[in-house]
Amino acid sequence: MVAGVLAALRRVHLVVAALALCIMVCEPQVRRYGDRIQVVLPMVAWACAAAEGRGKELALRFAGVFVAAHASKRLLGDAPMNLRPGGGDHGFPSAHTAAAAFGASALVHDCIAGHPVARALVVISAAFVGGSRIEVGAHDLWQVLAGGFLGWGGDRVLRADSPLRRRIAASLTQAGRRARRGLRRMGRMASRGLATAFGRRRGLALPLLLLAVLVLPAQPLRAEQVLSIYSGAQGAADSRIEDSLGSFITGWEGHSLKSPPYYGLRLTRWRPDGIGYGFEINHAKVYSDDPASHGYDRLEFTDGLNIVTVNLWKRWPALRSGLVPYVGAGLGVAVPHVDIQPAGEAHTFGYQLTGPAAQIVAGASYPLAGNWSLFGEVKGTWSRHRVDLDSGGVLRTEITTHAVNFGLNWQF
Repeated sequence: MVAGVLAALRRVHLVVAALALCIMVCEPQVRRYGDRIQVVLPMVAWACAAAEGRGKELALRFAGVFVAAHASKRLLGDAPMNLRPGGGDHGFPSAHTAAAAFGASALVHDCIAGHPVARALVVISAAFVGGSRIEVGAHDLWQVLAGGFLGWGGDRVLRADSPLRRRIAASLTQAGRRARRGLRRMGRMASRGLATAFGRRRGLALPLLLLAVLVLPAQPLRAEQVLSIYSGAQGAADSRIEDSLGSFITGWEGHSLKSPPYYGLRLTRWRPDGIGYGFEINHAKVYSDDPASHGYDRLEFTDGLNIVTVNLWKRWPALRSGLVPYVGAGLGVAVPHVDIQPAGEAHTFGYQLTGPAAQIVAGASYPLAGNWSLFGEVKGTWSRHRVDLDSGGVLRTEITTHAVNFGLNWQF
């Protein structure tokens, strides 16, 4: 019982510390506070869920909320309900509020259920995110309420023990049975064909049998999961920008340590054969080195290019020095925080899903005590961006970043 109380208190401290740190490192602006809190709440909820073995399930539900919010924005186009009060479209629902509501719901029901003060703090934080979106003219009340309902529904309605999810699972199971019956019939037909082929080519039977024994494992391989966090020095190559007035080439600056800082989070599942796969968020950022010369008051992606990728990894056995080398590559999407303002025109400020992204990585880790290890690596990312401007029109560019990272791994 005492151990349970202590564990609960540690979770409360984690939540409070994360919110406090979020406010401390943020610029003192309502919009910035909301931008940070809508990221912190679901991340802390995921950390609590991962500690209890529910991290994958929660991440999948959050991905569903994210996809639903941005699909709605795209599908509604220039419908009145999708227009933002401050100008521009893609307003319904508020994705900021959806993310905050999802994280808050998961925290108050699972992570800090026995602590009313902490629960109240989390709910107030989520409500603040919605209010901040109204305050800065990014969304109206109904768009914020829709985002809150979507986030809450993604956590409560689609969780493992909900009746709706059970009905969906039952429907999928039934469909799966039908598919398996069809596959069995196809298999029987294929078997008869193979039997005929082997009868004609008996010399093929033994080589194919040996190949199957060598390639297919006799039993499932045990895997390990690793959570990684890193920062470092990040820059970017010059790139061409196309807008309504034409095209030009701009240089980019990284300013890795300037708030908001450059960082990344990575979750990897390693198999004993040295192959890994996982998910990563890379909070790279770029500032135009001379926006005024191109007709802009602001031209930057400084609260993250936010490269979200699914990765494939290969690592080798430890060297005599203890270093464990690895390489990896990933494909995904870019969800940058756009901060662009043509001179004297409307300011585009917020997250957008702008296009595809990819990354390559090479590095090495070094074991520490227990389940911890240090790592260093070089990373390159590429991302394509189509940005809808609140001033009208579209901005297009491709950005290539390069970085030297140092970080910490936790195996669990």
